[in-house]
Amino acid sequence: MRTVATAGHVDHGKSSLVHALTGTDPDRFTEEKTRGLTIDLGFAFTTLPSGLKIGFVDVPGHVRFIKNMLAGVGAVEVALFVVAATEGWMPQSEEHLRILELLGVRHGMVALTKADLVDTEMLELAQLKVEERLARSPLATAPVVVCDSVSGRGLDEVRSVLDAVLAAAPAARDLGRPRLWVDRVFAMKGAGTIVTGTLAGGSLALDDELRAGSHPVRVRGIETAGQRVDAVDPGARVALNLAGIDHRSLRRGDAVVRPDQWRTPTVVDVAVVNLPGEDVKRRGRLQAAVGSGEHRVWFRTLGDEGRFARLRFDTGLPLAPGDRLVLRDAGRRRTLAGAEVLDVSPARRVGDVDARLGRPLGERLLTSRVWLDDETLGRDGGLSTDEARAVADDLVTRGVATRVGGWVVDASTLATLRTESAERVLDHHRRHPRDPGMDLTALADLGRVPAPQLRAALADTPTLVVEHGLVRDRAQGQVTESTEARRLLAEFDAAPFAPPEPAADGLELVRALVREGLLVDVDGVVFSAGALDQARQAVIEALRERPRLTVADIRDLLGSTRKYVVPICGWLDRNGVTRRRGDERIPGPASQISP
Repeated sequence: MRTVATAGHVDHGKSSLVHALTGTDPDRFTEEKTRGLTIDLGFAFTTLPSGLKIGFVDVPGHVRFIKNMLAGVGAVEVALFVVAATEGWMPQSEEHLRILELLGVRHGMVALTKADLVDTEMLELAQLKVEERLARSPLATAPVVVCDSVSGRGLDEVRSVLDAVLAAAPAARDLGRPRLWVDRVFAMKGAGTIVTGTLAGGSLALDDELRAGSHPVRVRGIETAGQRVDAVDPGARVALNLAGIDHRSLRRGDAVVRPDQWRTPTVVDVAVVNLPGEDVKRRGRLQAAVGSGEHRVWFRTLGDEGRFARLRFDTGLPLAPGDRLVLRDAGRRRTLAGAEVLDVSPARRVGDVDARLGRPLGERLLTSRVWLDDETLGRDGGLSTDEARAVADDLVTRGVATRVGGWVVDASTLATLRTESAERVLDHHRRHPRDPGMDLTALADLGRVPAPQLRAALADTPTLVVEHGLVRDRAQGQVTESTEARRLLAEFDAAPFAPPEPAADGLELVRALVREGLLVDVDGVVFSAGALDQARQAVIEALRERPRLTVADIRDLLGSTRKYVVPICGWLDRNGVTRRRGDERIPGPASQISP
């Protein structure tokens, strides 16, 4: 299925044309039928000669309902532009055309309606005027079809031309990132909450777990073109029956998306294109049409050239680079400019905006985030998984970034991080000669980089070694190689079950040996790892001969005192060698002694 939106001045026959093409009156309200004036969005479906099913979104043409018109065209890529031969090009014809242009609609056709109400000369003049106006727009090559909805004149040609336009227009992309901007929400008896919209970005299926607005929901039912289906592809008009939410919790302008696939920023950086003759103030309040909704934003021009701006929304929205918005002055009811989202997680400091925001997507994201993985590229770049990998590979191929583990990182940033880390580690060795290395997390905090990224960055650094959560200079060797360490370990081995009390000036060395696993801190008493292994073997052998041991038995077995045997017994219990039963120990699962 494909979706087409109408556009054009009020009373030029948009709804009548849709009715004639589909057999469905898109005007849903009694007031609309009585007044002969479309007020809100209307919907209808038909099948074209090729067999392609299409859904129409019929929009109001009156200037008072421009908000509703914007809600209808925010997610479509093909337009059926309607101009009445009786009146020709009118003010809302111009504004609707500019809105389509600002939203990036590049495909469509023109229906020159009410052709039976004018003579041949007036019809030709109207067509020439339409072609003249379109010449300065992306719809310059759009075909113009003369028709009349009452007599049926030209309707077959409208269908065939629309078929050809849709065949030439790119199909809706499936990025695996579905998003449905809600343009209608209501409750249906026996079903619950229903939302409708034009699906983009990916497919949806029954029982999908989604987020509608800020609420978790489940897809209970899917309908498109009046048919219940199990799944639906992007580009279609869709009605979703959502479980887990009351219809009063949603409104037009909310979005239905998969959780964790989208950022929902309140601040975005955008590229701005002013309409001819319109001047947007450097900062101030505006209305932004986004998807099917309209939102108040604080607008602030960035940079010296005025090409970029920062928008601050009152509420978070699921946005991605490439999304297009329309900026309007609500007080004057004027469309001022369009905006394309460039960054959905911009740095707080503006910096060199013209240089940063003028770069290609991959470089732009790398500049503001420094470290990029495929997931971040997909979420923050609005990309499919394959596209994210391709962008990352391109950055590496062009030498803009270096691949480190699962990330790509700016090459100069990586070099600086490695150099500064090596200097900090050397300084740590000088100040703490007995310490085997510097804590990785502490080093990451100093470098203002997450610990996993730092670990990956230092993995291939020839002068540094990362092990046991520590970073040490390769030339320093391990702490166990020092004379002090060998002497201390010998003292522990000489009295395994009555270990020496570390001196105050030796605590740093003891902690280092504990980190390396050569010493073990058991409830505040430090033993050598070998001593605990000896105790384990001795207790297991004793339990093979008798089923139960007391603390006194183990004390005598090890030739120690209660001060040291009690923590050893606790260690044996925690490691499953023994199990405590009152004042006695019985074999545990790690003893491998059968009951």
